[in-house]
Amino acid sequence: MFRWGIIGTGGIARAFADDITNLRDHKVCAVLSRNIETAKQFSHSINDCLGYDNQQAFLNDDNIDAVYVATPNNLHCNQTILALKACKPVLCEKPFSMDADEAHLMIQTSKKFSTTLLDGMWMRYLPHILKLKEIINERHIGDIQSIYACHGQNLQWSKNPRLWTKELGGGALLDLGIYVVSFCHMILGKPENIVSQSVFTDNNIDAKTTMIFKYNNGIIANLSCSMFDSQPNRAVISGTKGYIELDPTFYAPTSMTLSINNGDLIHYKNEYKGHGLREQAIEMEHCVKNKLIESSKMPHRDTLEVINIMDEVRDKIGLTFK
Repeated sequence: MFRWGIIGTGGIARAFADDITNLRDHKVCAVLSRNIETAKQFSHSINDCLGYDNQQAFLNDDNIDAVYVATPNNLHCNQTILALKACKPVLCEKPFSMDADEAHLMIQTSKKFSTTLLDGMWMRYLPHILKLKEIINERHIGDIQSIYACHGQNLQWSKNPRLWTKELGGGALLDLGIYVVSFCHMILGKPENIVSQSVFTDNNIDAKTTMIFKYNNGIIANLSCSMFDSQPNRAVISGTKGYIELDPTFYAPTSMTLSINNGDLIHYKNEYKGHGLREQAIEMEHCVKNKLIESSKMPHRDTLEVINIMDEVRDKIGLTFK
């Protein structure tokens, strides 16, 4: 049995705990919260799960094989480093860090203590993404010419402070834009040039951001994210022979259509059951058992490049978290 400890008790922590119930050999055995009552409330519905409000006691629990960090963005770096120093493998929820400096520290700590560290960009571990890469590598759409991806959710109703507070790393870019940036990087790598514009809230965080990435070979990527309006949440990769369209929501288990220039259409159904967060849990178990400190599906190099792209976009739009 691969045993998880979760830091955080928010929606994504609950979704992770619920999704790994689909796995016979994974379970949540501990949860850490600032408030013991909140920890107990979270753990109450999970068999043999302990609630903690003391971080050191949590990290000293020998029943924890890996830690899932599912707290607000500004806590990721410190909590990840403390867990790694305790030789606890870490799956850190996206965005991996607030900036590249934090990401470097986290990865350096992983190497120093020879302890697994995975980026919780769960999209990268999903079966339909592996199929997408296969279609591209087999050149069914020829040479890629452009990418379009959007991620918009109307979150104006939400009072969750992590979305709207500058010091917590709030805003559309880190919460939603990370998906379109990571998706584009997964296909094309680091862009040559970035153009970006944003609309800001009264709290000086981005409510919506649009990005254009240009690559040396002439490829253009059009990306957008928004917390003020619902968008199609589709992604399209087009090439010289056709295009692939990922249905909503592109970063979650979904269906796809391959459209060839001669008119042929090939549909790939979504037969996945559950949320999809458990795939990164499976990858963590694989890495730990094989003594790997990073995943080939989301290596540390990719994490650093994505965070560096995010930093460049923030610089372009003037978004800071201090």
